[in-house]
Amino acid sequence: MFLLFCGESVVEASTTKVSSKGQVVIPANVRKAASLKKGEKILAIAIDDTVVLKKIVDKSFEETMKPVWSKVRQLGLSEEDIGAFIEEARAQSSS
Repeated sequence: MFLLFCGESVVEASTTKVSSKGQVVIPANVRKAASLKKGEKILAIAIDDTVVLKKIVDKSFEETMKPVWSKVRQLGLSEEDIGAFIEEARAQSSS
């Protein structure tokens, strides 16, 4: 478990492993810090070797994505790059 300090925020971080089935357990301290409950949906985004998990709350998709877009811009990726990832994820989830 790691405690990181980003400005005024304290960030919870832990290591975990990917199972043979591609499953990942989100450590309890991270679930608690993010207020993740059983059955809630999260958005998973891969940017090169970085994986971002974002809790989907009762907001519009655009509102949910605002902090993610900010980070994406810092990484130099375009909205088109991320749009392509999102469309691919939607296609996979509907099949």
